[in-house]
Amino acid sequence: MSSISNPQFVRVVCLSAIWLLGAPSAAFAEPERITFAHKNWSDLRGILNVLETFRLACLADPVTQELPAQLLPEGYRVVSSSLHALGLETGPEPKSVVLSKTGDETKDFAEGEPFVEMTLASEGMPSGKCRVAWSRAWDYSEGVNEIMTSTAVLFDAWLSYTLKAVRVSRPQDGFKPSERHSLVSEWAVPCFSGSWCRVAALLELQQDEGIRLSVNRSAEPVGPQGAN
Repeated sequence: MSSISNPQFVRVVCLSAIWLLGAPSAAFAEPERITFAHKNWSDLRGILNVLETFRLACLADPVTQELPAQLLPEGYRVVSSSLHALGLETGPEPKSVVLSKTGDETKDFAEGEPFVEMTLASEGMPSGKCRVAWSRAWDYSEGVNEIMTSTAVLFDAWLSYTLKAVRVSRPQDGFKPSERHSLVSEWAVPCFSGSWCRVAALLELQQDEGIRLSVNRSAEPVGPQGAN
């Protein structure tokens, strides 16, 4: 007897079809709202907040008109990028928006609050662009040099582990403690639709000023070997 005429086989197939039709699809899942697991202290806790925010805002979905409001953290608002950066509106329908705590770039940096800048997808940029930026003065009166050194040494490992990223730019040839570190790196990161996204990270550590981190997803795709 063929498996097609077997009643038990038919029943299993039918039940499987019903389950598949009724099960929620990951492709159409509601975007996960951004929350901050840690206080944004100027150490690993703040960096992890930035990386997790970047994962949710920039890697899970292309930038659509609806996405910023769906991701909006508690206490944040959506403003145009021109209002956030310049304090004025440049058009009725902005192509770039910012998820901001204060609504102003200078105030966000001064108060140590991360923000998300999102450029809407278009014909020339089908996935849009996305950036998370954060700056904060040191929360410590002592031990800043040790924090700077450990942060500079471990940052690549934190980013790679958190985002499952593969570095495609050449690492530094050496390292020594300093009053200032400026670390620039490029990565291939798994993102929406099973593809790889090009990500650039800039970490700045200054003894007198604090920490600044910017993580940016380009509109250009990239492979794990760094080739388009």
